[in-house]
Amino acid sequence: MAISIPLWLLNFPQLLREQRQQQVKQKNDIDAPALTQIVVDLACSDDIEQSLERCLDQLQRYLRFHLEADIYLIGMPTPDKHKLLHTGTVTPPMGLAAQLRYQLTEHSIQDANELRYKLPGSTLSIHALQLSLEAADSAGWIVLCFKDRLPNSEQINQLSAPVVEALSSGINGWSRQQSRINAAVSSEKAAHAAELHDSMAQILGYMRIKASRLAAQCKHTAEPELAKISEDLSHQAQCAYRQTRELIACSRLSIEQGLLVESITQAIAEFEQRCAMVFELDNRVGKQLLTEDDSQALFIIREALNNIVRHAHASHARVQLLRQKDGSVRIRIEDNGKGISADQARQDSFGMKIMQERATRIHANLFILPRVQGGTRIDLIIPAAKP
Repeated sequence: MAISIPLWLLNFPQLLREQRQQQVKQKNDIDAPALTQIVVDLACSDDIEQSLERCLDQLQRYLRFHLEADIYLIGMPTPDKHKLLHTGTVTPPMGLAAQLRYQLTEHSIQDANELRYKLPGSTLSIHALQLSLEAADSAGWIVLCFKDRLPNSEQINQLSAPVVEALSSGINGWSRQQSRINAAVSSEKAAHAAELHDSMAQILGYMRIKASRLAAQCKHTAEPELAKISEDLSHQAQCAYRQTRELIACSRLSIEQGLLVESITQAIAEFEQRCAMVFELDNRVGKQLLTEDDSQALFIIREALNNIVRHAHASHARVQLLRQKDGSVRIRIEDNGKGISADQARQDSFGMKIMQERATRIHANLFILPRVQGGTRIDLIIPAAKP
């Protein structure tokens, strides 16, 4: 006897599979609130690199489900803008980072906002989309890596468009926030400089003059110990006054992009007026010199010159601006003083530590070396920023 099975029961396994697929699809979709949260998280970020990596976790699930692709970011406004960002669940193929740096950051593709190519020596294919970033020095890219053939551009762009928009909006919001923070810091520094000038600098200036006169008078007395103390007081008052003036100058320091050479020239003229030393500027880069942050470079140069005046016991100092073959810039500051070792500078000099920290911020290398002829040589090698 034949048994009749209802039609709905025959279709039940298929219905279960379709329901499960729908649930998985919903789980791996990114809805509007999730994209909005990505924008907010990036715009309010205290550490943009960490925030981008957290966002990539969710974006990776979405794009892997719909396109079977791994997602990477490059050219982001992080401390190292050439760094390839990805999730912890993804291992970049060997050579991918170098290929992307060449194709997207070093190779000239300013007129293109999309790039498709096959990764040399591999079965992987790349589809890269440029973000719409407001910062002139940023050219961020979303990179999708496919193990097999590339889907058509229309399909990829349709699924990636909300992601591109969310990342662009979030990063632009973060950039604007950083600009506001920097403006507030500059304003506070200017106010601080004014307070130093109106209070401490004037008091120390008065003490410097009086201490100098006291030391001169004590030399003619029959008290050698008193003369020694008064001379030391005069010297310390001079040092305190110079340091305060340098703090005021640094607090007011804010230069526009492209004015570094002019600012270096002005700094040298300023230091020449402070002491009897001879300063020389050997400029071999011309009037235009662009770095990632001209203010940081100028801070380092001023600190080096200040150290020469205060500690080197030198009669001559020279600043050289040299352009390297690889496009970087070498700023060499040397003197004919008593010399200082790099180890001593790192251990004992707070100013040298600050110089090292500032060099790290602009991805520069700072070397402190003894001169063969005597004295100290400081080499600051800075990767030149693109105009």
